[in-house]
Amino acid sequence: MDCQEAKEKLQESFDGALSLEDRRQLEKHLIACPGCAQFGELLNALDLRLKEAIRAPRLSPGFRAALQTRIDRRPRGLWTHWLPDVAYLVGSGAGILCCVYLLPFSASSVLWIGTLVAAIGYSFQTLLLSSLEEL
Repeated sequence: MDCQEAKEKLQESFDGALSLEDRRQLEKHLIACPGCAQFGELLNALDLRLKEAIRAPRLSPGFRAALQTRIDRRPRGLWTHWLPDVAYLVGSGAGILCCVYLLPFSASSVLWIGTLVAAIGYSFQTLLLSSLEEL
């Protein structure tokens, strides 16, 4: 790990986004590199000072529900709502047609398999989007 990567990993570490291997490599680098170790100490000190200076506001218990209600009331454009579906279907159709012309199989087999895969993928996308909307 070089110094530039170590500095990036130090900054990422505040988000808790480092893997165990990245943490080990970073610790090894910090032991061997006093400049990066000092940079890490400065980042820690800055983080502590920011935590002391900036307090997260306390939100009322109903804040999340009220915000979701306001979001739900906002009118959504019809095109915006259907755009992921249209993009998926157009992409699937284009992929299937390319396969029909490029693969050395019969066109009917490719169409049936492609349609089946597209339907399964679309079902998965629909389930995923509906589960995300419930959050």
